[in-house]
Amino acid sequence: MNVWKGVINMRKNCLAAAGLILILAAGLTACGGSGNAGNTGNTDNSGNAGNSGSSEKDTESVPEKTKGSQTGSDKPVTLTFWNGFTSTDGDVLQQIVNDFNESNEYNVTIEMDAMPWATFNEKLPAAIASGNAPDFVLCSTGYYVPYVESGSFQDVSDFYELPGVDKADFDPNIVDLLYYDDLCVGIPMQVISHYLYWDKDLYAAAGLDPETPPKTWEEIMKNAEILTDKSKNQYGFNVPTDNNVVPQYAMYAYGGSYTNADETEALLNSEANAKAFESLKVMYDYSPKDGDPNNSISGRMGQFIDGPWIINGLRENEINFGVTAVPSCEGMEKDASIIPVGFSVPKTTSEEHKDLVYKFVQYWNTKEICSKWTRECGTPAYLLSAQEEFENDPLTLELSDPLSYGHVECKLHGVNSIATDALYPALGEVFAGADIPTTLDKYNQVIQAILDK
Repeated sequence: MNVWKGVINMRKNCLAAAGLILILAAGLTACGGSGNAGNTGNTDNSGNAGNSGSSEKDTESVPEKTKGSQTGSDKPVTLTFWNGFTSTDGDVLQQIVNDFNESNEYNVTIEMDAMPWATFNEKLPAAIASGNAPDFVLCSTGYYVPYVESGSFQDVSDFYELPGVDKADFDPNIVDLLYYDDLCVGIPMQVISHYLYWDKDLYAAAGLDPETPPKTWEEIMKNAEILTDKSKNQYGFNVPTDNNVVPQYAMYAYGGSYTNADETEALLNSEANAKAFESLKVMYDYSPKDGDPNNSISGRMGQFIDGPWIINGLRENEINFGVTAVPSCEGMEKDASIIPVGFSVPKTTSEEHKDLVYKFVQYWNTKEICSKWTRECGTPAYLLSAQEEFENDPLTLELSDPLSYGHVECKLHGVNSIATDALYPALGEVFAGADIPTTLDKYNQVIQAILDK
């Protein structure tokens, strides 16, 4: 079963090149907040899913020597590895790195440095410019644009030509999402989306069916009011003012978006988006205002939207949760944001070290490691061989569903700059009482200026 089958319908025209150098911003929904480590580029992270226990080290999964590398050398080599996986999924990633360090036959040690994505995107450009960049990094579509436009990353398409690499095992649509024109900037590490979570115990206490999630955005709004009891510090929904995930899904619910499909026209001031902002303003009243990144795993949040990284935290806190695709309004088609995360190699990395980086990437892209990551972190598998293991797993199927119809949001221009310069200030003004159409007109011009550069 190929759970990615429908991804081929994603916005193909978004693979064209862009000509804009963007300001990097700490994002959303892609790793950082609420304990969300893997949250790459659009939001930020949380959780430790702990589905199954750790898989045993598989020394046979370490790839054979390839030409041009220091494989089997007596000379020890240390590779530096930066990423934004700062919480429990980062712990799983570190474990896999440790297993590779202990088992590989190449005398290679990987030193991993996990930091918030905001810090990552502050440090990496300067490190590349000074020649002190790490040997490899993890990056997502929320952050790739500036690096692509500045020529900061090497082409890594030659990875698929290495002996022992079975390109046919990679879902081709996921591989394609990490291309910008003819430049392959990343090798798949994971692909995620965002989901609606609900607390079954809070649902039951409020008289709602704990086994029946909302089927429409309107139902989310209705349940948010029912679930909110401010005297108990309990809330029905979470609307952060510095995260683009929830507003994006509100826009999707009404059929809206930041831009048209080819990212030439700003559409923030559309009628659909005005309705979305109206709904966000309503639900903001049922949302905590303290900005605590751990609200979602606190046991006092009836409903929220987040990525799969939150699952670990929910389990650790023994929250009886359900998860499903985020619904749209009655009569509207569902949409979702897809966030591929890839292994990328800075331009400053030597050929020798690049070859050794590929050894780890091969190790990662085995059925054993891909399956381990899916089991323990909740992200859908993108290797076809690993997908077979989860084709009857209800949780994985729920988490895979949006990947069949979603799209990469603002791939050509980077969603984070648009969110920082337009979305967040617009939300702040609307929640403070500003007129919605006037505010959206104002910030639509900001987005158009970004598109026109």
